[in-house]
Amino acid sequence: MSVRILHVDLDAFFVEVCRRHDPALRDVERLIVGGKRTGRGVVQSASYGARAFGVRSGMPIAEAARRCPDATFVQGEFAWYREASRAVRKILQSHAPLVVMAGLDEGYLDFSGTDLLHPASLLAVATAIRNDVHARTGLDCSIGIGPNRMLAKIASDYAKPRGVCEVRSGWERGFMAGLPLKALPGIGPKTAARLAARGLEQVAEVQAMSIDALAALIGREEALLLARRAEGRGGATLRPGGAPKSISRETTFNRDLTTLAELDRVLVQLSARMAGQLRDEGLSAGAIVLKLR
Repeated sequence: MSVRILHVDLDAFFVEVCRRHDPALRDVERLIVGGKRTGRGVVQSASYGARAFGVRSGMPIAEAARRCPDATFVQGEFAWYREASRAVRKILQSHAPLVVMAGLDEGYLDFSGTDLLHPASLLAVATAIRNDVHARTGLDCSIGIGPNRMLAKIASDYAKPRGVCEVRSGWERGFMAGLPLKALPGIGPKTAARLAARGLEQVAEVQAMSIDALAALIGREEALLLARRAEGRGGATLRPGGAPKSISRETTFNRDLTTLAELDRVLVQLSARMAGQLRDEGLSAGAIVLKLR
């Protein structure tokens, strides 16, 4: 039985959901979700027009405003995202025997054991899923197909936006050879810069090295993990998710709050939103943590 996993990644999900709820935003090319232009928050998502200026998720709003000064900044509602995510999940469940959501905007579909139904390729299946999601929700997605979770996710990144990419069993090493190391999971900007300082920037460079030679550069434990990923090996098991281990609500203020009354008002608002989600999902909390900085 062959293992075949699809990774569905909704393109600019938070941006597109905000556009659905505000028609005035539909033709705004440079749209940034996360808060007001003058706020202290971080970018939640950016349209592809804004990404062309270097705006990325997690970037401070102030930095995004400097990089893309003519962008439109908006703040969406969690309830919008949750509703859209649930609608997409329902569609995915109509196509696959097992669906495991990895977040509001992405999920894995397990097509292992469907060789008789789809003997060669899942490209047609993935294309049908992509088209169905768009037709029923108005949202675009990219889909990667691979023999494990890591390759499926890398393939969906490779296919963005609105594309489909399949990496079949036996193609792993060749597909990975054409990628930069920063495309691998767990290699962020700092790790990529550290590896580059040691002469490693491409996956093919790692593939060409022995474990001993690689270990001499970065240490044996990291070398073993990096070599495994460079060969395209990853976990191939999907497990249905249980109840979430934690849920949270937070906000960033445009100015410092200095009185207990102000803080208490915000705390009540956040608590009410949290309680609403707990009720909606039939959950109860075992502990509460308050973060203040």
